[in-house]
Amino acid sequence: MDPFLDITLDWLRASPRSRGRALDAQTDLIGAGVLDSLAILETMNFIESRFRVQLPVDEFTPENFHDATAIAGLARRLGGTC
Repeated sequence: MDPFLDITLDWLRASPRSRGRALDAQTDLIGAGVLDSLAILETMNFIESRFRVQLPVDEFTPENFHDATAIAGLARRLGGTC
């Protein structure tokens, strides 16, 4: 199991924006309407606070927020802790 992915999926599934959707690790979060510009900012705050990292401006790309796997990978790549 991947704790970064598990934590990210739990947070996304608990979000009111998920609207009870069955989200998995590869769900296109932007395409499905789970993440819009405001929700991406909320997700950025989640990543920074939960995994204790600073998100550099150059990492603020749609690819890093495409799905839960990308978000978890971002947190891991930035040296986050679970």
